[in-house]
Amino acid sequence: MKLFKSIVLCLCTTISFSACSNVEKQKEGINVIDFKNPKKVCFGRIEMTVPKETKVEYSNFNYNGSDLEVDESVKTYEAYQKLINDKIKFLKHEPHETEGTLLKSEMNGPVQQQGRSISHIIIFRDGKYVTSLYEIYGYLYLRPGKFLILKSGASNDLLDEAIAEIQHNLKSIKIRSEKEEQAGLCWKEFFIADDMSKNIPFTGGYLHFTFPSYPGVRADIEHRVRLESDVPLIELMKQRQQELPAMVKVQIKLENLREHKKIVNGLAGEEVLNHISERAYFERGFEDGSWQYLGSLENDNDPYIQFSFESAEMVNPDESFYSIVSQKNAIQLNDFILNSIQTSPNNKKEK
Repeated sequence: MKLFKSIVLCLCTTISFSACSNVEKQKEGINVIDFKNPKKVCFGRIEMTVPKETKVEYSNFNYNGSDLEVDESVKTYEAYQKLINDKIKFLKHEPHETEGTLLKSEMNGPVQQQGRSISHIIIFRDGKYVTSLYEIYGYLYLRPGKFLILKSGASNDLLDEAIAEIQHNLKSIKIRSEKEEQAGLCWKEFFIADDMSKNIPFTGGYLHFTFPSYPGVRADIEHRVRLESDVPLIELMKQRQQELPAMVKVQIKLENLREHKKIVNGLAGEEVLNHISERAYFERGFEDGSWQYLGSLENDNDPYIQFSFESAEMVNPDESFYSIVSQKNAIQLNDFILNSIQTSPNNKKEK
C-alpha cells in the first residue's frame, strides 16, 4: 500500500474502463462544507479564498537567501535581548581551530523602534574546523510574540554581500496590514516589502490546508521562483505514467477526469484531475488533482505556483485507501479554492 500511495499521488492520465467504484459514496454524518463567509489567505505574491473553517499550516519561508522562522517563545523585548546576549556569549566561548572562537562579529541591525534597536546580526562559524563558510543570523523583534530569525550563509569571499542582503531583508519585513497597498510578499502575519524593481528571488515555501468538515481531505499550495528543472504538469504526469511498474498498473485503476490548459484569473496554467481506486474493490476511491502555473525563468517577480488536492489521506497503509467524502463535494471544494487563486492586487503587473 505504501508503494501504491507514493506512486498514484503523482501521476495519472490513464482512463480505465473497468467497473466503476461508488464515487458518490459518502460517510454517514459528513455534511457539505459551508462556503459562506470564506476567508482570504495571502501567501507570497498571491492570494486565494478558502472556507472559513479551513486550518492553514505554513512552512518556513525563504526570501533573498534568508530562511525565515518564527520563535513564538520570545514574548518580551527583554527576552529578545537575553536570547541575543546568550547566543553571543556562547559563540565567544566556543573554540575555533584557527580563529580563536566561533564568533566572527555581531552588530545592531538596521531596524529601530521607539529609539531602541529591535534587530541584530550575528556572523559565526558553525564548527571548530569550518573555515570556508559563515553562518549569518538576523534577529527581528517586532512586538510580543512576533519575533523572527533570518538564517543565511555565505562563503568567505561573499560575506560582505550576504551581510548587505540580510540587512535589506530585515528592513523590508513588517507586520502585515489588512490591506497592503505596496508590492511585496505575505507570509503568516508578516509582509516583506518588495517593489519588484530588483528582481529579488525567493525559494518560497508551501501552504497546507485541512478541513474539519471533510476529514482526510487536504490541499497544498507551493509558491516560489521557477526553476530550470520544472516540467509542464501534463508532460510530467505522462512521464510518470510511463514509469509505473506493471504490478501497480494491475493493482489500481485511474480515471482521468480533467487534463487541459486552464487559465485562472489571468494565470495560464495546466490542470490534471484524476479518480483513483483499487481494482477488485468496490470502495469509493479518491481524487488527486493538480494545477500548475510555471511562471517565468527570467523574471523572479512572475513566480511558480502549484495547487494540489487530495480527497483522502492514508492513515493505515494496510487498509483500503478511499475518501469518505463524495466526488461531487470533493471537486466542489477543489474548484472553489483553485478558481480563487490570483496575483494579489498590490502585486498586479499593471500597477
